[in-house]
Amino acid sequence: MLCHLASSDDIRLPLPDGHFLTVKKELNAGEGLDLDDSTGNRAIETILAYLVGWSLVGPENVPLPYSPMQSLDERRATLRALKTAAMDEIVEAILPHLRANRRRVEEKKTTPEPVNA
Repeated sequence: MLCHLASSDDIRLPLPDGHFLTVKKELNAGEGLDLDDSTGNRAIETILAYLVGWSLVGPENVPLPYSPMQSLDERRATLRALKTAAMDEIVEAILPHLRANRRRVEEKKTTPEPVNA
């Protein structure tokens, strides 16, 4: 039987420097609708929607806080404070995950559900 709830699972995506991102496996309908309605920078808004945590560090290798428990403004400010190269790595890590999610959604649309008699 098909489950209609979005997965609450997180997955870990590697970054080139040995660090990692923890992202949502998929967005739920509300998160997707919020993302579609967002008027901000599309890349930042997408990262905010998917990103759950990371292993990035700041000065003196102190862990750089990032958590859904932080306010949206706080998380956005943290992302905007990153070096451009770090942001590029985050985008490059998340993009294949987003494309795979879109493919799965499209496949589900074209695959008929079995009919129970």
